[in-house]
Amino acid sequence: MKRILIIEDSKSVASSLSLMIKEQFGYKTVLGSSVKECAKILLEYKGKFDVALLDLGLPDSENGEIVDFVAKFNIPIIILTGSTLVEDEIKNRSKNIVDYVVKDGMYSFKYALSVINRVIKNEKAKVLLVDDSNTFLETTKSLIEKYRLNVFTATNGLEALEILEENRDIKLLLTDYLMPYMNGLDLVRHIRKKYNKDELSIIVTSAVKDKNTASKFLKYGANDFLYKGFTQEELFVRLGANLELIELFDELRNRANKDFLTNMYNRRYLFSKGLTLYEKAKEKKEKLAIALLDIDKFKYINDTYGHDIGDIAIKEVSKILNQFLYNNEMLVRLGGEEFCILFHKTDEEEILSKLELIKDEFENHTIDLGIHKLTFTVSIGCSFTLCNSLDEMLQNADKELYKAKDAGRNQIRYRK
Repeated sequence: MKRILIIEDSKSVASSLSLMIKEQFGYKTVLGSSVKECAKILLEYKGKFDVALLDLGLPDSENGEIVDFVAKFNIPIIILTGSTLVEDEIKNRSKNIVDYVVKDGMYSFKYALSVINRVIKNEKAKVLLVDDSNTFLETTKSLIEKYRLNVFTATNGLEALEILEENRDIKLLLTDYLMPYMNGLDLVRHIRKKYNKDELSIIVTSAVKDKNTASKFLKYGANDFLYKGFTQEELFVRLGANLELIELFDELRNRANKDFLTNMYNRRYLFSKGLTLYEKAKEKKEKLAIALLDIDKFKYINDTYGHDIGDIAIKEVSKILNQFLYNNEMLVRLGGEEFCILFHKTDEEEILSKLELIKDEFENHTIDLGIHKLTFTVSIGCSFTLCNSLDEMLQNADKELYKAKDAGRNQIRYRK
């Protein structure tokens, strides 16, 4: 569980922030009201906090000593202050200060929560920074890392494209305009051939003052534009806004493509992304296989224990499949108690070995329901033949699944 440190001498402010953090995120909060209490807390928890909210105006920290103290533990810091005249004072005080919040009502508390959430999410977010100036690269990289983002750097567009190819999960790119080998505008054009604006956000950073520069980049696919000389606060705001927009689109795609009960991909996604993989396998003569897995006697489970327990069984299938499959497989819940596994570029022997392990795991697995203990087996049908269509491969796997059922269940049947 994520843990938030709040050092604030106003009990009402500390309590309000703590309650909002728990209600909105479910994070654990630990409260203190002085440097002395902060020291005890950090000793007790061995300095293990994800974010610290620190009041500048503590009785035993009149000159912000609390910041210097907490900074030693490398915890991301958000300053809580009653003054609007603090930015110049704190921005260079510690590399761990990511933002400040002026305490002037409920909106400021909500902003503090948004910064906390952003900093924690940033631990998994990747950013690519492209500029031919090593000085700018190092300075800006240092600023972005204060925001807890993972930063990659490149000195020109060609180098940037190579890094993007190797790191498909980069969500945000900041690029200069004038660079050798491939300039920023050509880089944006190349990127937009592969990535939509809702998949990878591009912020252009340029010293060129021509008024048409920004509109030119936006026209060709950039999401945002920053003139060089930007402040730390402006950079953080733009980074946060662009990342939040990408995450919103990701969430919408997940809702459209994933099953709400298991968080596995759904039938719609299978016939979208799966079809792409099928066509690629056909074109490049790659291996592709489909397995269908079905819970044996699922109707009996629902009739005996109720549909809530049936849902637990379905979620358990997802859990076990994710334990055994995590390489070149696509996991799909087709509906009800039926699941699909699409194997890409995987040898037949390896597939059958994995399916055998999965079948055995279900056979020996028990779900503790308190009063009852639920056990069930699965039947699996698999097709290794790259047929004339993805749908034909599914039909063949389905035929093998029924053979497994007819043979007594808890078995694997396959067609080569």
